[in-house]
Amino acid sequence: MPYIVTLLFGKEPENNPDSREAVDHYRSSLVSQVTAGQVLARLQPLPPEESSPPVKPDAADNLIIQNQTEVISPTVELSEDDGQVVVISKEKGFPSLESQQIVIHKTLTIDGDINFRTGNIDCPGDLLIKGSIMSGFKVRAENLTVTGSIENAEVECHGNLVCAGGIVACHDYPLVCGANLWCKYLENSRIEVKNNIFIAKSSLHSSLKAGNNIVLCHSSAVLVGGKSEAGNSLYSGILGAKWATPTEVVLGCDPFLAKNLDNHCQQLEKLETELDDLKERVDQINIFLQHEEGQTTRHEAHRLQEERELLESKLSYVNQKHKTALSKCDEFKKQIEEFKETNFNCILHVSEHLFSGIRLTIKSAETRVTEESSSTILREQLGEISW
Repeated sequence: MPYIVTLLFGKEPENNPDSREAVDHYRSSLVSQVTAGQVLARLQPLPPEESSPPVKPDAADNLIIQNQTEVISPTVELSEDDGQVVVISKEKGFPSLESQQIVIHKTLTIDGDINFRTGNIDCPGDLLIKGSIMSGFKVRAENLTVTGSIENAEVECHGNLVCAGGIVACHDYPLVCGANLWCKYLENSRIEVKNNIFIAKSSLHSSLKAGNNIVLCHSSAVLVGGKSEAGNSLYSGILGAKWATPTEVVLGCDPFLAKNLDNHCQQLEKLETELDDLKERVDQINIFLQHEEGQTTRHEAHRLQEERELLESKLSYVNQKHKTALSKCDEFKKQIEEFKETNFNCILHVSEHLFSGIRLTIKSAETRVTEESSSTILREQLGEISW
Protein backbone atom coordinates (compact mmCIF):
# COMPACT_ATOMS: atom_id res chain seq x y z
CA MET A 1 0.00 0.00 0.00
CA PRO A 2 1.43 3.44 -0.88
CA TYR A 3 1.88 6.06 1.85
CA ILE A 4 2.51 9.77 1.98
CA VAL A 5 5.23 10.56 4.51
CA THR A 6 5.27 13.89 6.36
CA LEU A 7 8.67 14.61 7.88
CA LEU A 8 8.62 16.36 11.26
CA PHE A 9 12.31 17.26 11.62
CA GLY A 10 14.67 19.73 10.01
CA LYS A 11 12.04 22.37 9.35
CA GLU A 12 13.22 25.96 9.30
CA PRO A 13 11.38 28.30 11.66
CA GLU A 14 8.86 30.57 10.00
CA ASN A 15 10.07 34.06 9.20
CA ASN A 16 8.69 36.85 11.34
CA PRO A 17 6.03 38.62 9.25
CA ASP A 18 6.93 41.96 10.85
CA SER A 19 9.07 43.56 8.14
CA ARG A 20 10.20 46.25 10.58
CA GLU A 21 12.26 43.73 12.56
CA ALA A 22 15.87 43.39 11.48
CA VAL A 23 16.84 40.11 9.84
CA ASP A 24 19.45 38.14 11.79
CA HIS A 25 21.64 36.56 9.12
CA TYR A 26 23.69 34.79 11.79
CA ARG A 27 20.69 32.82 13.18
CA SER A 28 21.00 29.09 12.54
CA SER A 29 18.23 26.71 11.48
CA LEU A 30 20.41 23.68 10.77
CA VAL A 31 20.68 22.09 14.21
CA SER A 32 17.89 19.60 14.82
CA GLN A 33 18.73 17.09 17.54
CA VAL A 34 16.14 14.49 18.54
CA THR A 35 15.82 12.23 21.57
CA ALA A 36 15.00 8.52 21.78
CA GLY A 37 11.26 7.95 21.27
CA GLN A 38 10.69 11.25 19.44
CA VAL A 39 8.27 11.18 16.49
CA LEU A 40 10.14 11.95 13.25
CA ALA A 41 7.51 11.35 10.58
CA ARG A 42 3.88 10.41 10.07
CA LEU A 43 2.66 7.88 7.48
CA GLN A 44 -0.78 8.29 5.93
CA PRO A 45 -2.23 5.63 3.56
CA LEU A 46 -2.70 6.92 0.06
CA PRO A 47 -5.49 5.55 -2.18
CA PRO A 48 -4.03 3.58 -5.08
CA GLU A 49 -5.46 5.95 -7.67
CA GLU A 50 -3.54 8.84 -6.09
CA SER A 51 -0.25 7.03 -5.81
CA SER A 52 2.71 7.99 -7.94
CA PRO A 53 6.36 7.01 -8.20
CA PRO A 54 8.50 8.02 -5.22
CA VAL A 55 9.39 11.69 -5.28
CA LYS A 56 12.12 13.71 -3.67
CA PRO A 57 10.99 15.62 -0.55
CA ASP A 58 9.82 19.10 -1.45
CA ALA A 59 9.46 22.27 0.61
CA ALA A 60 6.49 20.73 2.40
CA ASP A 61 8.65 17.84 3.63
CA ASN A 62 6.45 15.21 1.98
CA LEU A 63 7.35 12.11 -0.01
CA ILE A 64 5.49 9.10 -1.31
CA ILE A 65 6.56 5.51 -0.63
CA GLN A 66 5.12 2.18 -1.72
CA ASN A 67 5.91 0.32 1.52
CA GLN A 68 6.28 1.35 5.16
CA THR A 69 9.71 -0.25 5.48
CA GLU A 70 11.20 2.04 2.82
CA VAL A 71 11.76 4.81 5.39
CA ILE A 72 13.09 2.54 8.16
CA SER A 73 16.77 2.32 9.11
CA PRO A 74 18.44 0.54 12.07
CA THR A 75 18.21 3.80 14.07
CA VAL A 76 14.40 4.29 13.80
CA GLU A 77 11.28 2.15 14.11
CA LEU A 78 7.57 2.21 13.34
CA SER A 79 4.97 2.81 16.03
CA GLU A 80 1.40 4.01 16.43
CA ASP A 81 0.19 7.40 17.68
CA ASP A 82 -3.58 7.97 17.94
CA GLY A 83 -4.19 5.20 15.42
CA GLN A 84 -1.70 6.66 12.92
CA VAL A 85 1.56 5.01 11.86
CA VAL A 86 4.59 7.08 12.88
CA VAL A 87 8.37 6.78 12.68
CA ILE A 88 10.16 7.26 16.02
CA SER A 89 13.82 7.56 16.91
CA LYS A 90 15.53 4.68 18.70
CA GLU A 91 18.40 6.85 19.95
CA LYS A 92 19.55 10.41 20.53
CA GLY A 93 21.16 12.18 17.59
CA PHE A 94 20.69 14.17 14.42
CA PRO A 95 18.12 12.95 11.86
CA SER A 96 18.55 13.09 8.11
CA LEU A 97 16.82 11.66 5.03
CA GLU A 98 19.14 9.48 2.95
CA SER A 99 17.53 8.23 -0.24
CA GLN A 100 14.19 7.46 1.41
CA GLN A 101 15.47 6.22 4.75
CA ILE A 102 15.32 8.25 7.95
CA VAL A 103 18.69 7.87 9.69
CA ILE A 104 19.88 9.11 13.09
CA HIS A 105 23.54 10.15 13.23
CA LYS A 106 25.50 10.74 16.40
CA THR A 107 27.42 13.51 14.62
CA LEU A 108 25.87 16.53 12.92
CA THR A 109 27.48 17.06 9.49
CA ILE A 110 27.56 20.42 7.70
CA ASP A 111 28.43 20.02 4.01
CA GLY A 112 30.31 23.25 3.41
CA ASP A 113 31.45 26.39 5.17
CA ILE A 114 29.91 28.07 8.20
CA ASN A 115 28.73 31.31 6.65
CA PHE A 116 25.53 33.30 6.07
CA ARG A 117 23.93 30.22 4.51
CA THR A 118 24.22 28.25 7.73
CA GLY A 119 24.34 30.99 10.35
CA ASN A 120 25.86 30.35 13.77
CA ILE A 121 25.90 26.73 14.95
CA ASP A 122 25.17 25.73 18.55
CA CYS A 123 25.34 21.95 18.41
CA PRO A 124 24.48 19.92 21.54
CA GLY A 125 26.48 16.96 20.23
CA ASP A 126 29.44 16.20 17.97
CA LEU A 127 29.87 18.36 14.86
CA LEU A 128 31.66 17.76 11.55
CA ILE A 129 32.13 20.77 9.27
CA LYS A 130 33.17 19.83 5.73
CA GLY A 131 34.54 23.27 5.05
CA SER A 132 35.77 26.31 6.99
CA ILE A 133 34.38 28.52 9.73
CA MET A 134 34.26 32.01 8.27
CA SER A 135 34.98 35.29 10.01
CA GLY A 136 32.38 36.59 12.45
CA PHE A 137 30.49 33.34 13.07
CA LYS A 138 30.01 31.36 16.28
CA VAL A 139 30.29 27.58 16.60
CA ARG A 140 29.75 25.51 19.75
CA ALA A 141 29.80 21.70 19.96
CA GLU A 142 30.82 18.74 22.09
CA ASN A 143 33.60 17.41 19.79
CA LEU A 144 34.36 19.45 16.67
CA THR A 145 36.06 18.49 13.41
CA VAL A 146 36.74 21.11 10.72
CA THR A 147 38.15 19.95 7.38
CA GLY A 148 39.03 23.51 6.36
CA SER A 149 40.26 26.45 8.43
CA ILE A 150 38.97 28.70 11.21
CA GLU A 151 39.24 32.44 10.65
CA ASN A 152 38.39 35.12 13.23
CA ALA A 153 35.48 33.06 14.59
CA GLU A 154 34.14 32.43 18.08
CA VAL A 155 34.62 28.70 18.64
CA GLU A 156 34.04 26.61 21.75
CA CYS A 157 33.92 22.84 22.20
CA HIS A 158 33.71 20.78 25.37
CA GLY A 159 35.75 17.87 24.01
CA ASN A 160 38.35 17.53 21.24
CA LEU A 161 38.82 19.93 18.34
CA VAL A 162 40.45 18.84 15.08
CA CYS A 163 41.15 21.49 12.44
CA ALA A 164 42.73 20.12 9.27
CA GLY A 165 43.69 23.63 8.15
CA GLY A 166 44.87 26.63 10.10
CA ILE A 167 43.45 28.80 12.85
CA VAL A 168 43.90 32.46 11.94
CA ALA A 169 43.08 35.79 13.62
CA CYS A 170 40.95 34.30 16.42
CA HIS A 171 41.93 37.11 18.77
CA ASP A 172 38.63 38.88 19.54
CA TYR A 173 37.48 35.77 21.44
CA PRO A 174 39.74 32.93 22.60
CA LEU A 175 39.20 29.59 20.90
CA VAL A 176 38.20 27.36 23.84
CA CYS A 177 38.65 23.58 23.88
CA GLY A 178 37.82 21.29 26.80
CA ALA A 179 40.19 18.44 25.88
CA ASN A 180 42.78 18.34 23.04
CA LEU A 181 43.38 20.50 19.97
CA TRP A 182 44.96 19.38 16.68
CA CYS A 183 45.58 21.89 13.88
CA LYS A 184 47.92 22.55 10.97
CA TYR A 185 49.05 26.02 12.02
CA LEU A 186 48.16 28.95 14.27
CA GLU A 187 48.51 32.63 13.51
CA ASN A 188 47.60 35.71 15.57
CA SER A 189 45.11 33.79 17.71
CA ARG A 190 44.23 33.20 21.36
CA ILE A 191 43.89 29.52 22.26
CA GLU A 192 42.77 28.00 25.58
CA VAL A 193 42.92 24.18 25.75
CA LYS A 194 42.42 22.15 28.93
CA ASN A 195 44.74 19.31 27.90
CA ASN A 196 47.19 19.23 24.94
CA ILE A 197 47.77 21.43 21.88
CA PHE A 198 49.20 19.63 18.83
CA ILE A 199 50.41 21.79 15.91
CA ALA A 200 51.71 20.29 12.69
CA LYS A 201 53.66 23.21 11.20
CA SER A 202 53.79 26.55 13.01
CA SER A 203 52.49 28.88 15.69
CA LEU A 204 53.04 32.55 14.85
CA HIS A 205 52.45 35.44 17.26
CA SER A 206 49.71 33.64 19.18
CA SER A 207 48.70 33.32 22.82
CA LEU A 208 48.54 29.65 23.82
CA LYS A 209 47.29 28.19 27.09
CA ALA A 210 47.43 24.40 27.54
CA GLY A 211 46.70 22.57 30.77
CA ASN A 212 49.20 19.86 29.81
CA ASN A 213 51.60 20.04 26.82
CA ILE A 214 52.17 22.15 23.71
CA VAL A 215 53.59 19.97 20.95
CA LEU A 216 54.79 21.12 17.53
CA CYS A 217 54.85 17.76 15.84
CA HIS A 218 57.58 17.94 13.16
CA SER A 219 61.26 18.77 13.44
CA SER A 220 60.79 21.70 11.05
CA ALA A 221 57.80 23.09 12.98
CA VAL A 222 58.35 26.56 14.39
CA LEU A 223 56.93 28.57 17.29
CA VAL A 224 57.70 32.28 17.22
CA GLY A 225 56.21 35.33 18.90
CA GLY A 226 53.39 35.62 21.42
CA LYS A 227 53.15 33.88 24.78
CA SER A 228 52.89 30.11 25.22
CA GLU A 229 51.85 28.70 28.61
CA ALA A 230 51.74 24.99 29.38
CA GLY A 231 51.04 23.18 32.62
CA ASN A 232 53.70 20.66 31.68
CA SER A 233 56.11 20.85 28.71
CA LEU A 234 56.67 22.43 25.29
CA TYR A 235 58.17 20.53 22.36
CA SER A 236 59.18 22.36 19.18
CA GLY A 237 61.52 21.94 16.24
CA ILE A 238 62.42 25.63 16.10
CA LEU A 239 61.71 28.17 18.83
CA GLY A 240 61.99 31.91 18.18
CA ALA A 241 63.49 33.63 15.14
CA LYS A 242 66.38 35.83 14.08
CA TRP A 243 66.64 39.37 15.41
CA ALA A 244 65.42 38.17 18.83
CA THR A 245 61.71 38.24 17.99
CA PRO A 246 59.92 38.65 21.37
CA THR A 247 58.71 35.19 22.39
CA GLU A 248 57.63 34.16 25.90
CA VAL A 249 57.31 30.60 27.22
CA VAL A 250 55.93 29.68 30.65
CA LEU A 251 56.04 26.02 31.70
CA GLY A 252 55.23 23.96 34.78
CA CYS A 253 52.40 26.18 36.03
CA ASP A 254 48.70 25.62 35.36
CA PRO A 255 47.84 28.57 33.07
CA PHE A 256 44.18 28.51 34.07
CA LEU A 257 44.99 28.80 37.77
CA ALA A 258 47.34 31.66 36.86
CA LYS A 259 44.55 33.30 34.84
CA ASN A 260 42.12 33.00 37.75
CA LEU A 261 44.72 34.47 40.10
CA ASP A 262 45.31 37.38 37.75
CA ASN A 263 41.57 38.08 37.47
CA HIS A 264 41.11 38.01 41.25
CA CYS A 265 44.17 40.22 41.78
CA GLN A 266 42.66 42.78 39.39
CA GLN A 267 39.40 42.62 41.32
CA LEU A 268 41.36 43.01 44.57
CA GLU A 269 43.06 46.15 43.25
CA LYS A 270 39.70 47.69 42.32
CA LEU A 271 38.29 46.93 45.77
CA GLU A 272 41.37 48.43 47.44
CA THR A 273 40.95 51.59 45.37
CA GLU A 274 37.26 51.75 46.30
CA LEU A 275 38.10 51.26 50.00
CA ASP A 276 40.68 54.07 49.88
CA ASP A 277 38.15 56.42 48.23
CA LEU A 278 35.47 55.60 50.82
CA LYS A 279 37.85 56.04 53.75
CA GLU A 280 39.07 59.34 52.35
CA ARG A 281 35.54 60.69 52.03
CA VAL A 282 34.60 59.57 55.57
CA ASP A 283 37.74 61.28 56.91
CA GLN A 284 36.84 64.47 55.02
CA ILE A 285 33.36 64.51 56.56
CA ASN A 286 34.74 63.87 60.07
CA ILE A 287 37.31 66.67 59.76
CA PHE A 288 34.72 69.08 58.39
CA LEU A 289 32.22 68.37 61.17
CA GLN A 290 34.92 68.73 63.85
CA HIS A 291 36.41 72.00 62.59
CA GLU A 292 33.25 73.63 61.40
CA GLU A 293 31.15 72.77 64.46
CA GLY A 294 28.86 75.67 65.25
CA GLN A 295 29.37 77.22 61.81
CA THR A 296 27.37 74.60 59.88
CA THR A 297 23.60 74.72 59.64
CA ARG A 298 21.67 71.92 61.29
CA HIS A 299 20.40 70.83 57.89
CA GLU A 300 23.89 70.65 56.40
CA ALA A 301 25.28 68.82 59.44
CA HIS A 302 22.41 66.34 59.34
CA ARG A 303 23.00 65.72 55.63
CA LEU A 304 26.72 65.05 56.19
CA GLN A 305 26.01 62.71 59.08
CA GLU A 306 23.58 60.72 56.92
CA GLU A 307 26.17 60.55 54.15
CA ARG A 308 28.78 59.35 56.64
CA GLU A 309 26.46 56.59 57.90
CA LEU A 310 25.81 55.43 54.34
CA LEU A 311 29.52 55.50 53.52
CA GLU A 312 30.42 53.57 56.67
CA SER A 313 27.80 50.96 55.80
CA LYS A 314 29.18 50.66 52.27
CA LEU A 315 32.71 50.61 53.69
CA SER A 316 31.81 47.58 55.81
CA TYR A 317 30.30 45.81 52.77
CA VAL A 318 33.27 46.52 50.49
CA ASN A 319 35.71 45.56 53.24
CA GLN A 320 34.02 42.15 53.49
CA LYS A 321 34.26 41.72 49.71
CA HIS A 322 37.94 42.69 49.94
CA LYS A 323 38.59 40.02 52.61
CA THR A 324 36.84 37.39 50.46
CA ALA A 325 38.82 38.38 47.34
CA LEU A 326 42.08 38.38 49.33
CA SER A 327 41.30 34.91 50.68
CA LYS A 328 40.54 33.70 47.14
CA CYS A 329 43.84 35.09 45.85
CA ASP A 330 45.73 33.35 48.65
CA GLU A 331 43.92 30.11 47.81
CA PHE A 332 44.91 30.35 44.13
CA LYS A 333 48.52 31.14 45.07
CA LYS A 334 48.58 28.05 47.28
CA GLN A 335 47.13 25.87 44.50
CA ILE A 336 49.71 27.21 42.04
CA GLU A 337 52.60 26.45 44.39
CA GLU A 338 51.25 22.94 45.07
CA PHE A 339 50.95 22.37 41.32
CA LYS A 340 54.57 23.44 40.78
CA GLU A 341 55.85 21.28 43.64
CA THR A 342 54.26 18.12 42.26
CA ASN A 343 55.26 18.81 38.64
CA PHE A 344 58.64 17.09 38.23
CA ASN A 345 58.81 16.41 34.48
CA CYS A 346 58.18 19.74 32.76
CA ILE A 347 60.83 20.58 30.14
CA LEU A 348 61.44 22.75 27.10
CA HIS A 349 62.58 20.47 24.27
CA VAL A 350 63.83 22.17 21.09
CA SER A 351 64.95 19.52 18.59
CA GLU A 352 66.45 21.76 15.89
CA HIS A 353 67.21 25.38 16.78
CA LEU A 354 66.66 27.70 19.75
CA PHE A 355 67.06 31.41 18.92
CA SER A 356 68.06 34.14 21.34
CA GLY A 357 65.52 36.55 22.77
CA ILE A 358 63.28 33.91 24.34
CA ARG A 359 61.89 34.85 27.75
CA LEU A 360 61.59 31.52 29.55
CA THR A 361 59.94 30.60 32.85
CA ILE A 362 59.96 27.01 34.13
CA LYS A 363 58.05 26.70 37.40
CA SER A 364 59.58 29.47 39.57
CA ALA A 365 62.84 29.91 37.61
CA GLU A 366 63.19 32.61 34.97
CA THR A 367 65.80 33.41 32.34
CA ARG A 368 66.27 35.14 29.02
CA VAL A 369 67.97 33.18 26.27
CA THR A 370 70.92 35.23 25.03
CA GLU A 371 72.66 32.70 22.79
CA GLU A 372 71.45 30.50 19.97
CA SER A 373 71.75 26.73 20.32
CA SER A 374 70.61 23.54 18.66
CA SER A 375 68.97 20.37 19.96
CA THR A 376 68.35 21.71 23.46
CA ILE A 377 66.52 20.43 26.53
CA LEU A 378 65.96 22.86 29.41
CA ARG A 379 64.49 22.11 32.82
CA GLU A 380 64.23 23.65 36.29
CA GLN A 381 66.59 22.39 39.00
CA LEU A 382 66.95 23.91 42.48
CA GLY A 383 65.28 27.13 41.42
CA GLU A 384 67.41 27.62 38.29
CA ILE A 385 67.06 26.65 34.64
CA SER A 386 69.66 24.13 33.55
CA TRP A 387 70.72 23.19 30.03
